[in-house]
Amino acid sequence: MLLLLSGEGPSDLGRCAMPVGRCDGDAFEAGPMAALVDQIIQDVLKFSVLKDVPTRLRYIAKQCLSDVADDLRGNRRAVSLTGKKQGQETGYFMKMAWSYGKLALQIEADEDDSAVAVFFRDTDGTHSIRDGAWAEKWHSIERGFGRAGFERGVPMLPKPTSEAWLLCAAKGSPYQACSALEDLPGNLESSRHPKKELARAFGEEKSSAELREWLEGHPFEPDSAMEMGSYRAFRERMVEVLTTVRGRA
Repeated sequence: MLLLLSGEGPSDLGRCAMPVGRCDGDAFEAGPMAALVDQIIQDVLKFSVLKDVPTRLRYIAKQCLSDVADDLRGNRRAVSLTGKKQGQETGYFMKMAWSYGKLALQIEADEDDSAVAVFFRDTDGTHSIRDGAWAEKWHSIERGFGRAGFERGVPMLPKPTSEAWLLCAAKGSPYQACSALEDLPGNLESSRHPKKELARAFGEEKSSAELREWLEGHPFEPDSAMEMGSYRAFRERMVEVLTTVRGRA
């Protein structure tokens, strides 16, 4: 199995150690969200990609997906994904997932192996989330993977930002009242932005590497009854895809 990761930067899934668009696991600096992905892999497949087989990991930077989309722009109808019922932002999510799915299929063919592709984006980093926006973005990512014909795509879409998931993890099992964290403002100017709440919870602002190390020592293991819908949706989809891959082994 190949694990493909594509996010927004070091504070979520991570980044390449060098400023390049793509890198393998041995040149990848994992972020806290990569640790969450890896914990689910350990639960389902009983091994760690990050620790046991980092050579099976591929990181694709956000700009790389934009470049793939530009390369695909020859068929303008295929990338014209916005309309009356689909705003510019959700159309962007769909286009990036479509590009990612196409790239994943190419990587599978080149390496003769099945890939699981995790696509990370924060739901909103600028303003309060209107009702239904999270679901629209989630489904736009699904549609993008579907348009590419790639079946093992996994949206990773924290609401409002990844720090809300980390705040829930910091509560400790049984992770009660985490649903309220999804209603925190995504605007960085707000005193209640999840990043600022997380710093208060730890008594300091931890670096991405420190948050990853903390998660590795404190695995996030919510049960199926967890109230935090955005995390539950991600985990359920990740488990579904990994179970399919395990069945092929």
